[in-house]
Amino acid sequence: MENKLKEILKSDFEKYMRFAVHSGAGFGFDIFGEYAVSVLNFYVGSAILTYENKLEASLYLLELYNKGLGGIITDEDREELARVFAQDPTLDYGVLKPIFG
Repeated sequence: MENKLKEILKSDFEKYMRFAVHSGAGFGFDIFGEYAVSVLNFYVGSAILTYENKLEASLYLLELYNKGLGGIITDEDREELARVFAQDPTLDYGVLKPIFG
């Protein structure tokens, strides 16, 4: 995955994380999962991310999230979660509004 794409993913992840924390919703796994699935599908639909890179991008988002948790998600669990996120076709524009709206 290109560094430019990683920068975009990280920047948008940080924007969403700040929004979630400051809005009082928190940034629990359920909120993160909704965000990750929607942003990945948005990027694929916008041709920012290829379908072939979706799994790798999913892993990268999980790495960022896991860093914030102090590394408690195991590599095996991250790989499984990345596959689930990459296969989920959900795109909820309401979830993405804080970073794109």
